[in-house]
Amino acid sequence: MATKKHTVVTKPKEFLVKTKKATGVTLAKDKDGYFCYTHRCRSKSYKTIGAIPKSVIEFVESTG
Repeated sequence: MATKKHTVVTKPKEFLVKTKKATGVTLAKDKDGYFCYTHRCRSKSYKTIGAIPKSVIEFVESTG
């Protein structure tokens, strides 16, 4: 069984105010940075939470 290489992070207000769809994804951190994901899709890693684009959050949310 694979081991998780990421840690789930609490969504800060700066992330949630980008789009209503931010509530539909999980925010996490790995060795490369922060990313959002659903059970079907994950974004690439970004250096900061604020660097995750609104369009990426909305796309990832649409897959889940």
